[in-house]
Amino acid sequence: MKAFIFPGQGSQIVGMGKIWNDNYSEAKKIFQEVDQILREPLSKIIFEGPEVELTKTENAQPAILTTSIAILEVIKSIKKINISKYCDFTAGHSLGEYTSLYAAGAIDLESVVKLVKYRGKLMSKSDKSGNGKMVAIIGLDINHIKKLIKSFKHEGVCELANDNSNGQVVISGDMDAVNLFKEYAKKEGAKLTIDLKVSAPFHCKLMQDAAREMEKELNKISFFDSNIPIVFNVDALSFYKNRNFPALLSKQIINTVKWRETILFMEKEGVKKIFELGPGNVLTGLVKRITKNIECFSIQNPEDMDNLNE
Repeated sequence: MKAFIFPGQGSQIVGMGKIWNDNYSEAKKIFQEVDQILREPLSKIIFEGPEVELTKTENAQPAILTTSIAILEVIKSIKKINISKYCDFTAGHSLGEYTSLYAAGAIDLESVVKLVKYRGKLMSKSDKSGNGKMVAIIGLDINHIKKLIKSFKHEGVCELANDNSNGQVVISGDMDAVNLFKEYAKKEGAKLTIDLKVSAPFHCKLMQDAAREMEKELNKISFFDSNIPIVFNVDALSFYKNRNFPALLSKQIINTVKWRETILFMEKEGVKKIFELGPGNVLTGLVKRITKNIECFSIQNPEDMDNLNE
């Protein structure tokens, strides 16, 4: 059994997707269509930067989505892959969940591009105080982290945003609270803490306004039942009925991304190979840390397509 997975925000890099755009008409078509849908030259920002523009949430999110979809469309054409026959599951990390919906045939290109652009705008302005923060904590297992959060005494918001892999989690919330928790975690044995370069504290209750507005927008969209099951971040369970998608996607903004559980779910279901489609190889690294029973390949350059023959 196989699965396609798609990266989220943080994987963006200036120049991503350009080699696909320059060499494959299928990719060029996607980049051009997205520029037309958004009525702005997103592809120019993707290929040329500047980095400060690409990193903005309202640009980074549609940029990563577009790059992943461009790669997907090339693979479908060049490798003659029918997703519903080749794959048994799709999943995406946070933003990547929208790409997985597209890959599974649950949403069309125009709708998903507009949704993700809107999501990026909402999430970037949802931190009204500008004092939100996200920190990766390395070296403590999830149960230990949960106990520390429960015992942590601070008035500010400090929540588990991502359960990424064994010994790697992300905390999100008010800057003061997160900074104090970071020191608390170090005293409790954390090997490393990394401040994340994000525009807002995602996946915590500070995003409630964004989640409410996103749900309204999601309910306007005509989703389709997916061709293959999609494993969602919120529950780490698979769904394919369109009626489930709006609630799952809106809840995702304020809830923990259960990425470790997502991979373990697919492993339990019998998945043996996973392919990460999009910029970077962050998810490939996470999968390899979560389980030794699944082979994982990153498809970010054209030569990587040979791995699909495996």
